[in-house]
Amino acid sequence: MQHPFLKNNNFIPYIITWLLIAAVFGFALYNFYELSWQAAIIDSVIFHTLFLGLGLAYWFNVRYSSFDKSQMINQFASHLAAAAISILVGVFLFKMIITPLIQDELYLEFLEASIPLRAALGVLYYAIVVLIYYLILYYDDLNTKSQRQAQLETMLKSSELEMLKSQINPHFIFNSLNSISSLTIIAPDRAREMVVKLSDFLRYSLGKENDQMNTVEDEINNIMLYLDIERVRFGERLKVEKEVSADVKKWRLPNLILQPLFENAIKHGIYESLGEITIQLKAWKEGQILMIEVSNEFDPNAVSRKGKGIGLKNVRERLSLIYGVAQLVEVHKSDRIFTVRLDIPQIETET
Repeated sequence: MQHPFLKNNNFIPYIITWLLIAAVFGFALYNFYELSWQAAIIDSVIFHTLFLGLGLAYWFNVRYSSFDKSQMINQFASHLAAAAISILVGVFLFKMIITPLIQDELYLEFLEASIPLRAALGVLYYAIVVLIYYLILYYDDLNTKSQRQAQLETMLKSSELEMLKSQINPHFIFNSLNSISSLTIIAPDRAREMVVKLSDFLRYSLGKENDQMNTVEDEINNIMLYLDIERVRFGERLKVEKEVSADVKKWRLPNLILQPLFENAIKHGIYESLGEITIQLKAWKEGQILMIEVSNEFDPNAVSRKGKGIGLKNVRERLSLIYGVAQLVEVHKSDRIFTVRLDIPQIETET
């Protein structure tokens, strides 16, 4: 770590602080010890200039000392020795410099009598400066640890997001391959069509794999491609209605966040019903919140299909990790309509 008072513009406040101390000390010499104002100024400026320089040197004893508790005795001895040496050097140099400058006999008598006071001040200055250095080191260490923790949390967050996304893609691929397997026997042409559409879908998904965010327009286009794949199998039984406000098409949301909602709608809607099922998609804004609602019809008397719960759980966890808010997914269930609504905050929006 660089010397804290020699980097950036920190040296100026350091000098100003010592000048203020020198001014107070000189004022005390002039008022309480009846020195002339010239002698008081010269005395205070020289004395505190020496300790200004010594104060800079105290840093190296602090910087390279150990925080290990087992070394506390050695550390204390090191500071004691450093304080004693610096005070001896400071007082000796001060006496050597000031004596030729002020030849007044009364001042020279005061100088000899003030040596213990100056030594005590030297101890106080050493303790204060060293304490400031330790506080700076503590703050720097705390700041470094906070930055490292933030980096680790970011890495963990990214790895968790990638894990959640990696669960979504295979989940859909497995369903599609099962559908294609069934169609190869009963409807080869439709199976071929589904393979082509699946290829287009995967090409798009892999191309967006490294993009954390996506526009509403691109995400919905991707979903329509997904629904085209499913429509190859279910035909006219699968109906889709969408109502997307024009002013949110360029707003952003997490990549592939809608796919689990539509997978869930198909699984609990058309899979569990023999008739037509309509899936509705709505997107609008409320302030700086993107509102997306996916609803589907379902048969309340049908036997529910068991799953691993990847869909809605993944959506909740991804949104919570990205935005740091847990309540961004709302689920409503009426007699025949199942609705999921996402509230996605917009930090920066495009118009």
